[in-house]
Amino acid sequence: MSKTVKYKQLGQQLINNIENNAYSIDEPLPSLRTFCALHQISMTTALACYRYVESLGYITAFPKKGYFVTGLPITQQHYQFPQFKAEPASFVRPKSQLKNLSQTLATAELDSTLIDSKRLSQSLTQACKHHDQLWGYASPEGEYVLRHALSNHFTHQGFALSASDLLVTHGCLDAVQHAISVTTNHNDVILVSSPCYSGLLDLLCSLNRQVIEIPSTDNGLDLEQMENALRQYSVSACLLSANHQNPTGHSLTNIQKQKIAELAHTYQTPIIEDDVFRELSHTKVTPLPIKHYDRTGWVLWCGSFSKSLSAGLRLGWCAPGRFFDAFLKQLSVRTLGVNKPLQLAMANYINKGHYQQHLKHVNQHLCTHKNVYLHYLQEQLPNNSSIYMPSGGMVLWLAIPALNTEQLAMKLAHQHIYIKSGSLFCNTNRYDHCFRLNIGLVPTDEVKTQLTIIIDEIKIQLS
Repeated sequence: MSKTVKYKQLGQQLINNIENNAYSIDEPLPSLRTFCALHQISMTTALACYRYVESLGYITAFPKKGYFVTGLPITQQHYQFPQFKAEPASFVRPKSQLKNLSQTLATAELDSTLIDSKRLSQSLTQACKHHDQLWGYASPEGEYVLRHALSNHFTHQGFALSASDLLVTHGCLDAVQHAISVTTNHNDVILVSSPCYSGLLDLLCSLNRQVIEIPSTDNGLDLEQMENALRQYSVSACLLSANHQNPTGHSLTNIQKQKIAELAHTYQTPIIEDDVFRELSHTKVTPLPIKHYDRTGWVLWCGSFSKSLSAGLRLGWCAPGRFFDAFLKQLSVRTLGVNKPLQLAMANYINKGHYQQHLKHVNQHLCTHKNVYLHYLQEQLPNNSSIYMPSGGMVLWLAIPALNTEQLAMKLAHQHIYIKSGSLFCNTNRYDHCFRLNIGLVPTDEVKTQLTIIIDEIKIQLS
């Protein structure tokens, strides 16, 4: 028997055992050495077997711990993005919720247990010890040591970016706001994808910008409608997320990213790229941004540590391309620099390799979380429900026909359970039957109880 046939045959046996409940979700599999002894095979064959089963979504590898069962393949109906004609629209935003919903199913935020607080604290302590000018004003463009560390970090991911291309900001949303300000004016039209992160829509509304929503598709974005809008309307800028977009978790293909960069050049239209979820990939491959394909500086690439490391850091960056001078001038006037000790601490954290290790650790957990949430929801949701299957990020997007998720969210809030209604992610009612869940939370028994209550309320509303 060939090695290929052998490892796949053993893999199928393992899959059968998982499907027959011989292993529970989150239960460790036998070590590779034990698996070799059990089946009298080589380490190479055992490793190939486990990796094969992992590629099918049944198990996940954790460094120094081994392989763990993550569940069965998802059979829930796949979410289909609605198609519509893209046109300019005035804003009609729902009332914003001012309550702090941190560490709930409504936020897109890492569980507190996944934050690398010990090594972050160590890096802050070391930064405070070894910098004589720690307490002076920070450089308006950001401390060079951090920009250099970020440049090396991104280059190792295959995205070459010079330290001189970067500016440091108070988080990603701050970077986006500055980018909007230097590229557009009041009442200008900004093109966004649909659905779009509610925080971005709220920001555009507060800045008195108009929007054109472009339909998302399974393959990314309806680029034909995007180009038609650029040709037909006076679009001042585009505000897009290419990787693990909030609220659906979907991504654009590299071909689409390249095409968008080309459209920006052809129509001389700035692309503001909100790429805050890029490094949270469940596939072990960190995707490239639109900025990677930008040859003429029309893409303003924005990111931060808020989603990948800690929401409380409020530390981000922008590579504003041809708008660098205008962006830096605005930073100099408005902020007078970003928290200097924190910048130095993050440079230390990155340079010691802690950030890369943390990303690997977090992404493995998020992949496991996703599978646990999906399987739990699949067992209890109505049959006509659909879920978008993200390849990264920390959100799940659910759609249930005839469900009013705004009413659902209000009813659940009375029980101190919070979700984000689909109505928040659009300027129309096309997502009123959808809602978003945070899978950054560890799926504890308490969280599963909340999910059960959510599903019970859904069934009551639909009955």
